[in-house]
Amino acid sequence: MERLKSEALIYIYDKLNKGKTIYKEDVMNKYKISSRTFDRYISDIRSYFYNESKFKKIEYDRKKGEKGGYVLENQDKKCLNQKDILAITKVLLESRGFIDKEMNLVIDKLLMNCVAQDKTNIEAIINNELENYISPKHGGKLIDKLWELSDAIKQQWILEIYYHKIGKNGEVDENVSKRKLYPQAILFCEYYFYLIAFIEGKSYEYPAIYRVDRIEKYKILDSRFKIEYSKRFKDGEFKKLIQFMQTGELQKIRFKFTGYSIEAVLDRLPNAKIIEQREDGYIVETKMFGKGIKMWLLSQGDAVEVLNPDKFKEEIKEVIENMRKKYK
Repeated sequence: MERLKSEALIYIYDKLNKGKTIYKEDVMNKYKISSRTFDRYISDIRSYFYNESKFKKIEYDRKKGEKGGYVLENQDKKCLNQKDILAITKVLLESRGFIDKEMNLVIDKLLMNCVAQDKTNIEAIINNELENYISPKHGGKLIDKLWELSDAIKQQWILEIYYHKIGKNGEVDENVSKRKLYPQAILFCEYYFYLIAFIEGKSYEYPAIYRVDRIEKYKILDSRFKIEYSKRFKDGEFKKLIQFMQTGELQKIRFKFTGYSIEAVLDRLPNAKIIEQREDGYIVETKMFGKGIKMWLLSQGDAVEVLNPDKFKEEIKEVIENMRKKYK
């Protein structure tokens, strides 16, 4: 009798937790229990959910089937719902930050938070994107590495890394460079994760940038670095100053924009501001590292005209002239 009770309780709990509907007569017939016993089981499970998670509640839904059935409703507005999970999944797939195996694993875990019908709906929406997902070319697993590096940042452990640089031919160098680093942050940009770190023994104003997938191996050393709280690295501020994870000279740049969407410009350059709005466009000012902003400005074609500083303007003109020569 006790075994049947356990099986019935587990059956009801499992079905409810998976988003299924429990029909009273089905359970009574399956486990040969009375109506009163079924009601007691529902009451026990309801009490369990109330004590363990006050946001889950068993409700009787008269619309379920001819006679209605019991369903588990999530009352927590702080928990992810199907709309939230769909939005997060779409962003993940568009990022192309992980190889297919890790991407599928993460999405599967997200979908496990959905009830059965919601999961089916989301899978139907994203199925084509999943089937045609293209992994980043590096082909390496990142999730465990990102966690361990992030923990080193939090604990302020000194890192020793073996890193593959990009050679003069534009390909990844087979040889590795060894560095001791004071890790500061992990940032994501344009398909890749980057480790931001100061090099031990160097006194650069700004940290170096390493693509995480190019770190062949690393050691978390048994020693820590110290940085005063007032001088801590502020990754949010740093990301406002950089494009395509390219540094260079930090400078204030003013340009005229005559393209279609000024909103897209301001989203792309978080610290940019409109200095003047004219009939033929906008005068925009931003403070950025030179290499990255140069790449972005050139990508806008004739929708952008650099106004100052003069030195930077001449650099842009030189690049454009070199491009023109290639199309003679």
